[in-house]
Amino acid sequence: MDVNLLPNYISGLKSSFKDSRVRKNIDRLCSTIVANRHINLYTMSEDKRTYDVFRGLLNGEQVLTLDSDIILSCVQKQAETLLGTESKPRYVLHDGCDIRKVNSKEMEYLGDVLSLSKKVITGYKTMNSIVVDMEKQSVKLLCHELYSNKMPNYIGEGTLSDETLMAGLNTEQQKLVENGTYINTKVLLLKSLKKSSELIKGLNAQNKVCHIIDREHDDESVFDKITSELKDEFVIRLKSNRLSHKTCVKYTPTGKVSKRTSQCKLVDKKFDNGDSFCIEKIRIKGVTYRNVTAYFDWEDLKLGEKDYNVVRITLKKEGKALFQQPMLLITNRTLNNAQDAKAIYLAYLLRSKIEVVFRFLKQNLGWEAFQIRDFNSIKNLLALAFFLVGFFPELEKELAAHPIAMQLCQLAKSKGIVSLHFMLKGLEALAHFQEVTKWINQNDISPDQIQELLQMINIVNTKQ
Repeated sequence: MDVNLLPNYISGLKSSFKDSRVRKNIDRLCSTIVANRHINLYTMSEDKRTYDVFRGLLNGEQVLTLDSDIILSCVQKQAETLLGTESKPRYVLHDGCDIRKVNSKEMEYLGDVLSLSKKVITGYKTMNSIVVDMEKQSVKLLCHELYSNKMPNYIGEGTLSDETLMAGLNTEQQKLVENGTYINTKVLLLKSLKKSSELIKGLNAQNKVCHIIDREHDDESVFDKITSELKDEFVIRLKSNRLSHKTCVKYTPTGKVSKRTSQCKLVDKKFDNGDSFCIEKIRIKGVTYRNVTAYFDWEDLKLGEKDYNVVRITLKKEGKALFQQPMLLITNRTLNNAQDAKAIYLAYLLRSKIEVVFRFLKQNLGWEAFQIRDFNSIKNLLALAFFLVGFFPELEKELAAHPIAMQLCQLAKSKGIVSLHFMLKGLEALAHFQEVTKWINQNDISPDQIQELLQMINIVNTKQ
């Protein structure tokens, strides 16, 4: 792959080091990752000496090494430059992404994550934040952190809320709790919330920040942190078992009003306000639906002393619900009318953009392909891959202007779409073609022999 634009992109990272050899090695490592489109050091290194140079940059055992903090500070500086200082609403998406290493056994701090089928397997966790440029519908990277539930300073939220589990903590873990120096998913989310808010408001104090978060963080302390401390807005998905603060009437078996009161689930109760709108096209779990009706209701929700608003969304196609239960979204925004409530749902849909980033990292930079074992190298390598994602939009502009860009995308069956993803797929097909052509020439295989094999395969397929 052409990496002529890369030196300018990584100049800020290289400027963190005065040693010319280190800068040269950073240039070499980044160029190799982009050219190979994965971060498997062993596979992409020409020889053991190259591998040792790359490892030395990452493992922290040398005086001059890459560090995730240095890398991520470059990520944030680039975001600041690209976002500019103009005052406008900023939507920040926060989400975790599991790094699945099911076949690995000896990596440092290898923890527990969920497979795609929701089974517990080995791997690492990450917490990530990006900001969406609404005008260009593009994203800028902000924050990233790698962690594991097997790290010595990890104490899960379940442990902290259970007196029996807390009593079982060792002396070091108890000190972590006393000092507040432990980590877990919630701690890292709160850290990302604060960091991203400060970055965006540092560009312009008038910027309004809205945090978009999934239902894993349906947590009143998170709502309060964003509202009271950060003075920001949020749209967070609620779990389906959330209760309304309003009581519902219960009846005795004889039909009389019971003295017992109860709070009904938000998914079931009648809301104060409602409306609907048509979605021309929406993609859900790989399936595209057209002309879907979105029914949405909204009302206030009181949690403790805090007032919020809840929007409930039900998607239907030809009168049939697409999901078993409606989606519940909570926000600290004021909802004056149907347009305000609809905007909450549309804001939450932006969450798909961070999933695109994760997919790109895994498919085009091999985010799960590393084989190194020490945690420090893994942490720095993943941060470097996160940093390099920002290079690809710059590369896409150059590639899209190339005379054969459209043909490459057609080769990848893009259906007329010209994008970096399909260009890379097309280039991959070309590389396979070159490899096969070389094999045919080296083994002196004739076109007739190839045709004979293809016919044999067709016969087998017909019989099956």
